[in-house]
Amino acid sequence: MEHYYHLVETSSAIDIGHVEVAEDARSFSVKRPMSFKGVMVLLTSEGKPVFEANAFILNRRIVQGVKDINPTCFHLLRYYRFLDANRLKWDDHEEQLQRYPIFLYRAYLDGQIERGKISRNTAVAALSIARRFYLFCYRHGYISELPFEITGVTKYGQTLTDCTIRSQTRDTNLQPLNDLDLQHVRDNWHYNGLSMEFRLMVSVMLCVGLRAIEVADIKPDHFVIPKGFNSKTLTGIWIGPDHQCKTKYDINRQVSMPVWLMKSINQYHQSERYKKRQQLYFMSTGDMNPPAFINKDGGRFTTQSLNTLWGKLRKAIKENSNPHFKHKQHDCRATFGAYKLDSLAKIPELSMLQALEMLKKEMGHKDLDTTMLYLKHYEGSPEKNQVPEITMNLLEGEALT
Repeated sequence: MEHYYHLVETSSAIDIGHVEVAEDARSFSVKRPMSFKGVMVLLTSEGKPVFEANAFILNRRIVQGVKDINPTCFHLLRYYRFLDANRLKWDDHEEQLQRYPIFLYRAYLDGQIERGKISRNTAVAALSIARRFYLFCYRHGYISELPFEITGVTKYGQTLTDCTIRSQTRDTNLQPLNDLDLQHVRDNWHYNGLSMEFRLMVSVMLCVGLRAIEVADIKPDHFVIPKGFNSKTLTGIWIGPDHQCKTKYDINRQVSMPVWLMKSINQYHQSERYKKRQQLYFMSTGDMNPPAFINKDGGRFTTQSLNTLWGKLRKAIKENSNPHFKHKQHDCRATFGAYKLDSLAKIPELSMLQALEMLKKEMGHKDLDTTMLYLKHYEGSPEKNQVPEITMNLLEGEALT
């Protein structure tokens, strides 16, 4: 049987005043008590009171005079259960980790809103209680600094911070493709004159998580499989300015690739089609180190040309398979990120924060706040779990030589 943080009601009235303990230390009395309506207190899974949380609850009832204390108690319970499920501490003393528990919680709430599990108003209230809890702990010396920045105060005296539920209109550009979307991609990517190179590049973006600027500059050497390597996925493949592949922010980083995809692209690089394009590229540029994918005119693909080709694919899908298909080319990368986070989160030895740090490094994000947006698409949704199987079949039947 699993145990969780839980709430327990006090007596209907609680007396606050000077406490005198009996000489035998077995009893106490409250002198000149002031009586207040009872509250619910937070206990650990072992039944021990959580001091800081309960001090905050009592402060809300007694000092601030909050009449209905139940929402505070339940939102605080939600936060502590979230922390416990992700093996986080509300007051982690490591400098790198201090900021992120409440921001992870914000991303989680954002995801719950998108999935329709809670209303925006409920999420706003839940995050507000978490912020108020930290402000209370800071003012009373339980923590030395706040995990968020105070950006101002409203005319009503409310504190403004950089940790808020995002507005409903904010576009995160994160819309992973589900299994049906991927099937529609495969069913339609031969229409509208879409080339084999485009299909291979889409496969790389889906399975490796590269940006358009990166997949357009990656080299054949990045797809070489070491001799004697027999596993399904090759890790530790370097890309970046020091490794002959452009990346955003010029960050050198390591990525992983499924071996089946590397074999398919190696097969393509041995084809007469690629060799002819390679010659055209050399004749027009004099560059002896061509990219892995070259267009029919012997030039490089660009972010703009990939977006144009994706627009043609999207049009074909809307005409033939799904009139509601609105995915952008960047959603291929989002699909990889959502699946990768889901896979990392299933490793028992990794906390959610550690999983996000690993994903941040592989995807080349500049800061962890960007990576935390992927929490919106975490929680083991079945569409992401289909990604490996679907993508493994993407190139099935393709003539690569």
